[in-house]
Amino acid sequence: MLSYFQSLLRLPRAVHFYLISEMVFGVAIGMAVIFNFHYLALGFNAQVIGIATACNSIVTALCSYPAGIFTDRFGAKKAMALGVAVATLGYIAIPLASTPLQLYLAQVLLAVGTAFIISCEFPYIMSLCERKEDETTAFNLLIAAFTLTLAVGNILGTHLPSIMPMGSTMYQSTMFLVALLFAIMFVMRLFLPAQSDRIAKEKQAEEKRTSWKVVPSRQVLLYVIYATLAGMTFALIQPLENVIMKERFHLSDDIIGYLVAFNSFLSFLTSLTSPYLMQTAKRRWFLYLGFGGHMLGQLLMGLTVPFYAYAPFLLARGVGSLTVNAFVDASMMKATKLEERGLHSGLRNLFRSFAASGATALSGFIIAGGDYQTPYFLAFLLVAVQMAFFMVSIRHQLREDLQESF
Repeated sequence: MLSYFQSLLRLPRAVHFYLISEMVFGVAIGMAVIFNFHYLALGFNAQVIGIATACNSIVTALCSYPAGIFTDRFGAKKAMALGVAVATLGYIAIPLASTPLQLYLAQVLLAVGTAFIISCEFPYIMSLCERKEDETTAFNLLIAAFTLTLAVGNILGTHLPSIMPMGSTMYQSTMFLVALLFAIMFVMRLFLPAQSDRIAKEKQAEEKRTSWKVVPSRQVLLYVIYATLAGMTFALIQPLENVIMKERFHLSDDIIGYLVAFNSFLSFLTSLTSPYLMQTAKRRWFLYLGFGGHMLGQLLMGLTVPFYAYAPFLLARGVGSLTVNAFVDASMMKATKLEERGLHSGLRNLFRSFAASGATALSGFIIAGGDYQTPYFLAFLLVAVQMAFFMVSIRHQLREDLQESF
């Protein structure tokens, strides 16, 4: 384990610098938790907020596919720079919006930038690695950096408005600070190289591409289907889990907050150590233990249990699901050819976004009827399908692409 942590220090400087910029990104996104408070303070009702959120989600999904194609054609750095620049403009426009229409347009602007950022983040950090074997480590470190600083941003977002200068609402100044953090991230990422020397040499050895690749290969379609199943499972539970806990166990906001924070910290540790587990001889055991923990956690949380039993199941579910997703997602992106990584990432986000919207809507309908257990049973079934699909299709494809055992 010590040698693994020492190897993290030997990653290229560009990877380290990118991770620092990702921490700025995580803090900014975490602080954005106050945006709904700002809308309410302006007098917007829940319907306006819901439409604004829907505008963001739909446009992000629709733009993800062309953003992925753009990434493969012009390079991940250009896609990243464009995405961060447009998102920064969106974050400037949102606190300036004073009418519902202005808010909807600002959300559309933000969504376009977000689509480009999401579609190139993972391909870009992997392209900065000088060694192929470091790609999965960089993939998971990106998740770890974001997860850790997201919690920091949540805390700052809820405390800064009380000490920041007053604007149209008490939250407006803090929202401009989010835009400033995005601008800082934009400047930081301009100093990063387009790619590592290894990737540059690989591209020189290939025949020059003159056309846009818009149709994914069979392997990418398989990987996208698997990622969509995982996204549906997440969306069925996580967005409404705080509501479930509050209504099912009559918990205070503080207790829910502490449990969510501890779960986030465990997620950070899991993302940090997953690359090490992937390199061990028993990595398949860790993978299937992760599947087991994920499935068992969902099933047990659906049963009628007291909170002191529910909480450990939730934590086990979180560690298990992240272990599986970190292991498989990183391997799938690593197995994808360089010229398709942007397309892979864009399609992944497109299908996950639409599937997740449907899953969350279904869960919300069930919970609105006072049923707080059925969503967990549905999630259990989805994880079972996800595992079966991995065993039948994904495992074989990864063995073929990476020449590694799974």
